Amino acid sequence: MKYGFSLVMRGHAATREAFGRMAVQAEEYGLDSLWTSDHIVVPELKTSRYPGRANGQFPPNWLEAYWTPFTALSYVAALTKKIKLGTSVLILPMRNSIEVARQVADLDQLAEGRFLFGVGVGWFREEFDALNWPFNQRGARTDEGIEVCKALWTQERPTFHGRFYNFDNVYFGPQTVTKPHPPVWIAGNSEFAIKRAARIGDCWHPNRPTVEFMEQNIPVFERELEANGRKRADVQIGVKTMLTFQDGPPGEGQMPTEGRPEEIIATLKRYQELGVDHMTFDYTPESMEQGLLTMERFVQEVRPKL
Repeated sequence: MKYGFSLVMRGHAATREAFGRMAVQAEEYGLDSLWTSDHIVVPELKTSRYPGRANGQFPPNWLEAYWTPFTALSYVAALTKKIKLGTSVLILPMRNSIEVARQVADLDQLAEGRFLFGVGVGWFREEFDALNWPFNQRGARTDEGIEVCKALWTQERPTFHGRFYNFDNVYFGPQTVTKPHPPVWIAGNSEFAIKRAARIGDCWHPNRPTVEFMEQNIPVFERELEANGRKRADVQIGVKTMLTFQDGPPGEGQMPTEGRPEEIIATLKRYQELGVDHMTFDYTPESMEQGLLTMERFVQEVRPKL
């Protein structure tokens, strides 16, 4: 199983120094990947509720600053040589997919083929409204947007005709270093997300799933793969979750990877037994210091026992 960490992307703690120090340290530790999250603007919540907190409200640091993923990853690409760089995740349907395909190809060139393209449909209606993208079409726009990206990355003179995008024999270059294209990670825990990942993804990327959720839904994912004529060996599973070192076991509302080292180790072994290929770790508080400390403890206390 491979292991990666999120970069600090939001709040005053998200700085050039934080990107650089965490990236260099992660590569020195031999970690497998670094990841960025994504929001463009953060309007006031009206009907939406942030799914990452029980009260449905944003953490305060979200309102201070939020870096864009391609900017941060381009900087990190220049500082590293081996570690994979990914979006976890880019909200594709609140962007023009042709522009996204261009940005992905440029970044994959700068990173010399190290980019992982994590995609989500989004949940934040008010952000879609502010950007003037239709919230209720986000699933269809994600599906077609991925097709558009693949056409631009793989065809000599790309042509595409769909519901939202139409173009003929365009020139598009440079294309991606990764052939045929960077792996597309499909995020989400819903039935729709599982079906989308099985149909067009290179990896299913659930967010903060319990072990029990994975026990129940990996067989569902595998049946969907079979229904689409695909093999499990050709499509990976990458879980994103919290990693917290603390003196006691996971408390109410915490993930099973929040606890003492022995509990974290046991949980990660169980994910691996179930067939998970990658783990991506968030941490709190979101700061360079906490990120570096969590990476250090993982490398010293957990990874040697996996």
